[in-house]
Amino acid sequence: MDGESGFTRVGIIGVGLMGGSFGLAVKNFYPDTAVRGVDYEEQLEMALDRGAVDETYQPGEMERVVSDTDLLVLAVPIDGIIDLLTALSDKVKSGAIVLDLGSTKEEICRTGWEAFGDSPAEFIGGHPMTGAEVRGMEGAHPLLYENSVFVLSTPDGRPTPGSRKLEGFLRGLGTEPHYLGPARHDQLVARISHLPQLVAVGLMRTLEEETPGRETGSAREYLSFAGGGFKDMTRIASSPFAVWEDILATNNDRIIEEIELFTGVMERLANSVGEEEMVEDFSRASSLRKEIPTSNKGISSTTVKVAVMVPDRPGALAELTSAIANEGVNVKDLELQKVREDYGGTFHVYFESREDAREGCRVMNEEGFDSRVID
Repeated sequence: MDGESGFTRVGIIGVGLMGGSFGLAVKNFYPDTAVRGVDYEEQLEMALDRGAVDETYQPGEMERVVSDTDLLVLAVPIDGIIDLLTALSDKVKSGAIVLDLGSTKEEICRTGWEAFGDSPAEFIGGHPMTGAEVRGMEGAHPLLYENSVFVLSTPDGRPTPGSRKLEGFLRGLGTEPHYLGPARHDQLVARISHLPQLVAVGLMRTLEEETPGRETGSAREYLSFAGGGFKDMTRIASSPFAVWEDILATNNDRIIEEIELFTGVMERLANSVGEEEMVEDFSRASSLRKEIPTSNKGISSTTVKVAVMVPDRPGALAELTSAIANEGVNVKDLELQKVREDYGGTFHVYFESREDAREGCRVMNEEGFDSRVID
């Protein structure tokens, strides 16, 4: 499959969740491509043990990877990406592509295009719209990128020969490449990702606030009555600040704009509570919610899906479903997503609840089927 990848050697700086998952996906779908990882010892050992990389290098040995890599992936925090772009632009080999995985794009791309303006290599901004709750190499999974949108940013917003080559490679990992300018990207993620994160944090912090003139009670008391709706809305509040610090710092103006916009909406809703006019708000919100893309089969949004790789061998799918059934876990639906020649297929398995999905995922992994819950 190396001939299909277009890259003989891939270097990944930072083999945590995103970089480690990238390495696992490359080794799954392009097994003949050599993957080199740069990180600190603990992460490197785990990446090597799990087969995400073929060779490991400490940060002090980084130039050995950079100078002889066809595709260099920067999978460190945003401030680290910005520093690396400046430091490595004259050390990357001619014809190489440098791709970052940062969650904001404008500051990264500005730095990258300036640093690589006279470089024999090409910098392309990237952001895979996916993630997981478990950080580091421990949370890495070869299916993390499966069916995810992978944003690519080029200087004029149009494909380049290098980005076209990268597109094909990324599609082979199961992603859906999509071109966005850095400013547009950062505005979109401010509204659909960064604002929801802060809303979840705000909801949790509200539990500790006192209501003037009323008996408030403790946060623990409120939580003891919290149901599924509250848990679903605040699940991402458990995300550590360390993950968000650089994101908030590099997209702060747009995030503040979105908070102010949301505050205005909430103030208008506050003035409509108990009034007939709120019917329209509920109706419009419900209609918009239904427009969120799901599967082509229209699987109910109340189900939870698990992505799983099924190898190309007779009876493999039957083994998978039988293993789940033997554990008493009910599968609501099954959907084929992708088929790769001589490799097998990726399926989405739908479960009634998150608990069932996690149990089904555990069973499938124990049976040797790579799987992960899709949030």
